[in-house]
Amino acid sequence: MIINALCNYYDILAEDEKSGISPYGYQKTDFYYDIILTENGELSSIYCHISDKKKDKPKTAIIPKDMKKPGIAASPVCDNMTYIFGVDGKKGDNKTDMRKFNAAKELHLRLFSDAVSKEAVAVKRFFEKWNVDTAWENEAILTAASETGNAFSGNAVFKFSLEKKYFHDCEEIKNIWLEENKARAADEGAYIAQCAVTGEIAPIARLHTQLSGVKGALATGASLVCFKKDADQSYNLSQSYNSRVSETAEFKYTTALQHLLKSKTNKLYIGDDTVVFWAYSKNKKDNLYEYENEIFEWLGGNAAEKEDVENFEATTTVDAGAEESIKTNLEQSIKGIPGHPDVSPEVKFYVLGLAPNAGRISVRYFYSGTFLDFYNKVERYEKETEICGMNSRTKIGSIIHSTVSSKSRDKKPNPLLGGALMRALLSGNDYPRLLFNQVILRIKAEANITQSRAAAVKAYLIRNKNEKEEILPVLNEESKNPAYVLGRMFAILEKIQKDASGGKLNSTIKDKYFATACSNPVLVFPTLIRLAQHHLSKIDGNYLNIKLQECIILVEGEYFPKIQNMEAQGSFILGYYHQNAKLYETKENKVKEDEKKDKQFSLNF
Repeated sequence: MIINALCNYYDILAEDEKSGISPYGYQKTDFYYDIILTENGELSSIYCHISDKKKDKPKTAIIPKDMKKPGIAASPVCDNMTYIFGVDGKKGDNKTDMRKFNAAKELHLRLFSDAVSKEAVAVKRFFEKWNVDTAWENEAILTAASETGNAFSGNAVFKFSLEKKYFHDCEEIKNIWLEENKARAADEGAYIAQCAVTGEIAPIARLHTQLSGVKGALATGASLVCFKKDADQSYNLSQSYNSRVSETAEFKYTTALQHLLKSKTNKLYIGDDTVVFWAYSKNKKDNLYEYENEIFEWLGGNAAEKEDVENFEATTTVDAGAEESIKTNLEQSIKGIPGHPDVSPEVKFYVLGLAPNAGRISVRYFYSGTFLDFYNKVERYEKETEICGMNSRTKIGSIIHSTVSSKSRDKKPNPLLGGALMRALLSGNDYPRLLFNQVILRIKAEANITQSRAAAVKAYLIRNKNEKEEILPVLNEESKNPAYVLGRMFAILEKIQKDASGGKLNSTIKDKYFATACSNPVLVFPTLIRLAQHHLSKIDGNYLNIKLQECIILVEGEYFPKIQNMEAQGSFILGYYHQNAKLYETKENKVKEDEKKDKQFSLNF
């Protein structure tokens, strides 16, 4: 199903000139260097397209499929510097590799022996004249070589000075190249069988193209389909003949997948997974780019949110209309409303999660369905994770990174979390217990509840536990959930302590007692309430005392449990987070709330 969906996507891209997709027999290749030759084949200069590795990117060209294979194998007019010049290793080591240079020389002299174009003649003359023994003495080589790491990395292509056209764009060179590829395929002996993807009787691909762009995979690329051990093979078939994918289908799916892996808007990283997604429709009127951009926006891009809501005085910006804004938040999307007249029911949507596995690519999950069905899944996730704070949406990436210690040097989350969370979102099943447990442990260890952590707790309690009492994105003062009320009470007690000291404390009861109050309330709450009475005498006004008494009344019989399970601890954390957001909301928001109350009073009057 995955390969078939990618083949269909390739057909859509091939009809769109803007996509830049490679036609059959071609491939999209990156190159880092321009080798400037004279018409006599003399090396004039070498130009590097990468001056800053962090900012600059290599150039891209669509060329006939390369002739690379395991071992020493050269490819025409687009290869690395070791094949073209024979230079190897670091600058200053002056290492050479005659075997690779001779392989490139033999290939070019044979292919272009009868060629007449000036490009083919120039590159032929270059290989006839070039002396590997004196390569490291050439001024152009020394100027272009890097001072750090390998002297040259990446492919290089040929061109003439003051010309924009590259040698690989020469029609004669392209035709010779394509004919050589056909001849090699014929010499290998095609295995004819029924393609498992298209159902057609056609030559079956022996090897599948290696793909780059999967996070953590080999830099040289990895295969989605490959058979490297005898135990993986059957019916006396070798390598990828076991997969029964035709050469045409293999080209289509690998080209489409490589296109997605290099895309800025069709790929993102969630945990350790590389996630690609695409839309498909047979109706040419459907603008698939709009649907894909919408999904990219929903899923939240490549980076986790940067947030710090430990200090509620500085960061919490919730107003009296927070509930209304949260309820209407999803309606802001142009295409994202089910039943919207602009949303075509014919549009299908696919999500593919990939992860490295040695020299292969493993599939973590694959989702296929209609665009509207996927939207409903995302809408459910967003409703469950909506919570008061700085950001209107809690991205999946920030949920996963909320399990990582803020003091840890290694900021990588558990590699299993990304796939587990995405599977829950796409299938509608429960959220992973691992996520909930790790978030609770991090909160208790650091006494720090970020918006992402609170959102993760809220989402888990709603979907997994099906709490009878509605869990709101903002403070629920009517809640009688004992654990939630205790969390509110702890936030009020902390605020009383801060106000009594004039905000000059280096640490508060949260830093000392939060973990204990969360898991074993009876050990700390009686003492904290007694201390609060002393602090209240130093505070002007009676607001905090009233709020504290309201919470005490809601705890039946003033009973503090000896121990709370993980779900109750989650409710405690939500109560604390919501109450803090209420206590530290800005003055401007309080004025809006008072104006709203005055307006309602005047209307009732």
